[in-house]
Amino acid sequence: MKKVLTVAVCKNAGAELPAKEEIEILYAEEGGKALYELLKQIKSKYAVLVDSDFVCGETEAFLKELDDASADIVVFEGGYLFKSAVLKSLPAKYCVDRYSAEIFAAFNAKSVATVKLKPFTFSAVHTEYSDEIAAMLTDALDEFKRSKAKLTKEVYSFIFEALLSRLITFYMSAMLAIKAKAINAETLKEFDSRLKDNIVLYLALEKRFYAADLKKLRAKDFKISFIQANKFKKRIRK
Repeated sequence: MKKVLTVAVCKNAGAELPAKEEIEILYAEEGGKALYELLKQIKSKYAVLVDSDFVCGETEAFLKELDDASADIVVFEGGYLFKSAVLKSLPAKYCVDRYSAEIFAAFNAKSVATVKLKPFTFSAVHTEYSDEIAAMLTDALDEFKRSKAKLTKEVYSFIFEALLSRLITFYMSAMLAIKAKAINAETLKEFDSRLKDNIVLYLALEKRFYAADLKKLRAKDFKISFIQANKFKKRIRK
């Protein structure tokens, strides 16, 4: 029987997957070359990248949906996955981690389908600020600015929401790093200034930043209170 789905485990995530001939399971401990080589091994029609513990849900029905699907991206309740050919075409430089691979794969997608099933439930993963994440997001935002006119409407919406979600957690992690004096406020101010090149995302981030008034935080050079820091720590997700 042909493989319909590959579960590509990017880190030491834990799961109990059902023993099904349609599912292929691959493992890579970290990003970089390991993730790039992992993607090259995929033999299935679709692949989901995983970097957290997860449990399976409506797997049987979901596999049937995938078998009939043709879209490059399939969105399900709580996540999304890609046609394997789209992931396998990624250059190694975009395989830094799960998110980087996903967001740059999306720029090569042409179609998006939605399946109202929940095949997996992923554990929340806390994330911290890093210069590598900042650089990856900067590259993704530059690519979005260059490519958005060429994207289909559905792919544009998918990438917009994926970037916005990542920006929210990135800003919270950066402000926590500023408060801990791990980075200077100028670092985030410079990033924020560059975000204005994608003005729709810049304004949407301000509107969707429910954890605090981002407009006021921008005016205060991103200095947060002890209460705000605790709120960010509880909300921050990868």
